[in-house]
Amino acid sequence: MTFGKRMRKRRESLGLTQEELAKMLNVTSQHISAIEQDKRAPSLDFLARLAEELGVSFDFLITGKEGKEGEVVGIIPAIKADKRLNTKTKKILISIVEAFYEANFPK
Repeated sequence: MTFGKRMRKRRESLGLTQEELAKMLNVTSQHISAIEQDKRAPSLDFLARLAEELGVSFDFLITGKEGKEGEVVGIIPAIKADKRLNTKTKKILISIVEAFYEANFPK
């Protein structure tokens, strides 16, 4: 499976449209479409943001191989990837997790 097909499959599994993903990543839906059709390769910066928004590892997007702990990595990506949660609930949970990390693990 190509990178673009993996990206599209993951996006669709999360119930996101190209427009929604584009908005999350601050790009156009045409950009998303071109990558999904393997007409354009993503930059490393874009790839990192994409992996986070799709709730998967960098490795999974590039190779299709899941890590030892499964496809979803980290708490926030797991929240974003959970199809059972609505957008409002996801935002609340993410803000709680971010506040927890800021309070307990200052940069």
